[in-house]
Amino acid sequence: MANPDLSALNLPLAARYTRFRESVYMGLEEITLPGYSQPMSELDLQSLWFGGSFGSQFTSVDGKAVRIVDFGIWNSSAGPDFTGCTVEVGGQKLRGDIELDPDARDWERHAHGANQDYTKVVLHLFMDAPLERFFTRNCEHREIVQVQLNPASLPDQAKPNLGLAAARLGRCHAPLREMETERVQSLLESAAQHRLEKKSLRLHRCVAAHGREQAVYQALAQALGYRNNQQPFNILAQRLPVKRLQKLPPAERESLLFGVSGFLESVRYEDTLPETRAYLRELWESWWKQRDASQRWLLPQQALRWKLAAIRPGNHPQRRLGALAAMLKQWPQVSAPLLDAGRWSQEGWRETLLSLKHDFWSTHYTLLAEGAAKPLALIGETRVQEMLANVAYPLLMPERTRLWAEYLELPALLDNQKVRRAVQRLFGDSPQGTEFQKKLHHHQGLLQIYEDFCLQDDSACADCPFPERLKDWS
Repeated sequence: MANPDLSALNLPLAARYTRFRESVYMGLEEITLPGYSQPMSELDLQSLWFGGSFGSQFTSVDGKAVRIVDFGIWNSSAGPDFTGCTVEVGGQKLRGDIELDPDARDWERHAHGANQDYTKVVLHLFMDAPLERFFTRNCEHREIVQVQLNPASLPDQAKPNLGLAAARLGRCHAPLREMETERVQSLLESAAQHRLEKKSLRLHRCVAAHGREQAVYQALAQALGYRNNQQPFNILAQRLPVKRLQKLPPAERESLLFGVSGFLESVRYEDTLPETRAYLRELWESWWKQRDASQRWLLPQQALRWKLAAIRPGNHPQRRLGALAAMLKQWPQVSAPLLDAGRWSQEGWRETLLSLKHDFWSTHYTLLAEGAAKPLALIGETRVQEMLANVAYPLLMPERTRLWAEYLELPALLDNQKVRRAVQRLFGDSPQGTEFQKKLHHHQGLLQIYEDFCLQDDSACADCPFPERLKDWS
């Protein structure tokens, strides 16, 4: 099938949003603070900081003036405590993350210095420090500004408030509250179409480079990786192209997936349960024959870097890899509606994915976990929804533009942390926030606006042009 001419896409709402956009441009450790009868957890300490109880102007350990321009987002996932912050150090603005520890030495105790997730940290806060000078460095050996917080600076009766974890209310909530429902809907719909168009362009560039089937395979594999492991899944799909895998018997295909991923090498046979050992023997019987040819991918510098911290059991990459193996076993049924737009049926494709099964992975989360009492869906409704939003519709829309009406009817199923932040920033407690979270395109529009404006702003909302420009949206 010829690649569609994306420049001819008739997506007026996306173009409208593009013009609008361009015109605008936990811890368990406790610490006792003076004046407080009860020890505080690290979360309590983070709450006091995020609420501004320590103030916003400080002096770094090496004597530089430090001002917090934007406290950013209180991160509830793995990684730095606060993300998307803006800090002014010696008159120079730095945008990045902030880590807060009870003790300066916690940075190394928790191995943050070797963790790539902490590369963007621009400020390290702590309450206590050793007598000897202690330096904070990231994995790139860049020194990070340090500030030792002074408990005496806390105002009387300052109390932790864990409810502050939500994003702050933005200046845009006032004009949005005054806008008619139809205008807000139009804005979100246009932003959603703009976002879909960007995904479509990106996906079709992959089609042009690698062919349609491989592009579909890579996109679906990446969608199985969720937020934390999309890149390893994408690299794995590049290393093991779908045409190569489809030529292999299912057992060899699956052993190659788990072998090249590194999961077979990282699991000791004696640590597994008897019910798992039979499955491992099957994988190794095939893997040892293919191992030498794949040896280069097992070297430390080539190994896939899976992120396993703070991962829900159902989202563990080993189980997602089992889902990919099941998908490849039914590849003709999975891929056909995406390879030929004329065969597309949302209901049929959804049913194909929901019905995927695997003798081992339908009842197991990892290679070390006990089996579940009842079979679990390999790919659930929310994951299918993500694949529809990020693979199916971006791929097919240029060929069947009438699918936009179908896309608008998709319900929002996934509870997305970024969406919650966007709603809090744009709508606060207004009923509008609930009204505009019901559909998938609402979520996509909110995310696009949040990324284009909230995440690009480094003035704590003060200089963001979005609130003033809203009056021009008709």
